Formats: sequence, C-alpha cells, structure tokens
Amino acid sequence: MVNFIRISDVVNSTSFNKDGEIIFDLVKTALLNNQQVTVSFEGIYALNTSFVNSAFIELLEHFSFDEIKNNLKFVDSTKQINSIIGKRFIDTVTKNELLATM
Repeated sequence: MVNFIRISDVVNSTSFNKDGEIIFDLVKTALLNNQQVTVSFEGIYALNTSFVNSAFIELLEHFSFDEIKNNLKFVDSTKQINSIIGKRFIDTVTKNELLATM
C-alpha cells in the first residue's frame, strides 16, 4: 500500500517546524507500518530548511537512509524543493557517517 500525502492538504505553511512535524508524524507512521509514502508538493513552490529538517531529516533518527530512499517518494516538486531536500539529506548522512568513525 502506498500512502499519498499532499502537503497543501495537511498544513497551511512550509515555513515552520510545527508544520514539518505534522508531515513527519504522517510519514513516520506509514514507514513504521511498512508502507511506501508519496509526498506531493502540488501548489508549493518554496520551502525552508526548518520545515525540511522537521518533516524529513528527522526520519534519519528512526530509519536508515536506504529505508527512506526506498520508501519515500516526492512528486510535484520544483528544482528548488528537490535541491533543498537532497542537500539536507546528503549533509546529514555525511555528518552522521563522519561522527560514526570518530
């Protein structure tokens, strides 16, 4: 089963941690239930790193990057949105790997 989350149907903003936390809870619950998740950014043209960190990067506290990559899909996004999400995941995974070797 694939869970579909259209961000604009769930939160009013992509600027605040509290809105990201709502998305995080939905995604985390689906992943814990072994469901794939598709997140739609339809109608959203920008977001900030605070939202991304709360909504998606915090998933790394509960799942491996491979689990996230294999079960979380983004659709209806812009280059800017893809860039922010991708950069935050890469930065965090790289930092975590570096810390693990210390």
